Amino acid sequence: MGIGNLSLFGLANATIVIDVNGQIRELAPGEIPLPGEVTVTVDNGGPDEPVIEAGLTNADGGFTELDLEGEIAQIFEQLEQGVDPTANDDFATAAGGAGGSSLGTSGTIERDGSETIAETEFDTEALEGQGLSETQSLALIDVIVNEAPFFSAFAAPIGESISVETDEDTAISGELTATDPDDDPLTFELDTLPANGVVTVGEDGSWEYTPNENYDGDDSFTVTVSDGLGGTDIITVDIVVNPIPEISITGPSVIGEGQDGEYTISFDKASDQDTTLNLSLGLETAEDEDIGEAVVETNTGEILTIAEDGTVVVPAGVTSLSVVLSTIQDDVYEGSESFSLNVESVSGLVGSGSVDSSIVDDGSGPGEDPDDDRPTLIVSNSDDVTEGGSAVFGVELSNDVDAVLDYTFTLNVDGSAELADLVAFNGITVSYTDGDGVREFIISNGDTLPIPGDASGISVSVATVNDDIFEGSENFALDVNVLGEIGEELTELNLNDSGSAIIVDDLDGEDNADTPVLTVVSPDPVTE
Repeated sequence: MGIGNLSLFGLANATIVIDVNGQIRELAPGEIPLPGEVTVTVDNGGPDEPVIEAGLTNADGGFTELDLEGEIAQIFEQLEQGVDPTANDDFATAAGGAGGSSLGTSGTIERDGSETIAETEFDTEALEGQGLSETQSLALIDVIVNEAPFFSAFAAPIGESISVETDEDTAISGELTATDPDDDPLTFELDTLPANGVVTVGEDGSWEYTPNENYDGDDSFTVTVSDGLGGTDIITVDIVVNPIPEISITGPSVIGEGQDGEYTISFDKASDQDTTLNLSLGLETAEDEDIGEAVVETNTGEILTIAEDGTVVVPAGVTSLSVVLSTIQDDVYEGSESFSLNVESVSGLVGSGSVDSSIVDDGSGPGEDPDDDRPTLIVSNSDDVTEGGSAVFGVELSNDVDAVLDYTFTLNVDGSAELADLVAFNGITVSYTDGDGVREFIISNGDTLPIPGDASGISVSVATVNDDIFEGSENFALDVNVLGEIGEELTELNLNDSGSAIIVDDLDGEDNADTPVLTVVSPDPVTE
């Protein structure tokens, strides 16, 4: 294993000096190591593989690179056995104390040129063979073992980058954690900024990221953690900003009764996740029975299910929906009936929309041969009526009308009959059937009577006057005018029709036969 392949240890981007007594310090800017001192550098060539190099400063100021391969192998062997090298009680660096080679107590000693080294499981002979003292060798191993802090957040494995997700235009926050083998206090600092958002990082590792408005895609930032003693490491926070489509809806303002209304729900972008929206009808003058089923289809041809509460789950990748809404054909003239089709975001979407539509049945709808339920008025002629009897006219509409209509009944004597031949005052009887049964009203000539648009069996009876004058056949008419305002737009309905009748008074054997009889009366005898 080469010395550049360590994946867990290092003092990130720092230079450490170990003096001849095993004391450790960070090399100051511009400082030149003294002869006999060991320099250790760590270069984070990658987030997971720092490169550790060490060298011995020679008496002539030269630099001899040290081979650390054996020492690093020992450290990995300790780790593979489940041993924490930093917790090894025998791993000491001092002849008389734990901090280095200085004596822990004073006294008179006779120096023989060798240090007393604490017992350790690490073999330092290879380093000593490269010119280091035992104390320096142990200190160097201590530097290697004393790795930089490691991160964890959101349960991510130590040493791996953190990956989080948020939605477009939605901030996300969290807290980074790190461990230090020496339990040194750690501080966090923002290292590199995100390219597509704004981030704040607290010294305690707390952070908050806000993506740029309407941005979706990948982003990242890095944070440096430091133990204040030269030990640092960098973690990358990778962020996936999920696209959140904004939805809108378009559709027809006018639909012919019996036709389908075709609406389009547009997404300003595709989502990379399933989303949910809600469809609802807002009934205004239209009623439930005027509207049929809705069918929702994606731009890829997939038919989606509309739940009972109106929610629709939309697969990822969809950019538009077609909503086909059927209307119900009937024969009732209802005029314009309005409703709205509404769409709202539920999850993974923003925006909403509504289209106001009207169902029409007056022939003005789109397409060929649109539905036309406008009625015609039909007044049937009466049978001949014997003077003194009543003429009976039938009145009907070709289609029911969804409104109460005003019927005006007028006697027309432009023919041979005279108004005196008719009972103009309280002589007209109107009857019809509606939801309450048979209704009957007595009116006078020219009166107006409100009648429901779905009434049936309308009958008008006009009484005639019996006199002793032979008038022969006399004809008259019943003029009927129907007025109404239909639908929410109050479309005017104005219908007219007439029925005729003939009054006869020359029927033999009838009481009202006014046919005159010429009688010549013989005079009394006349005396010549």
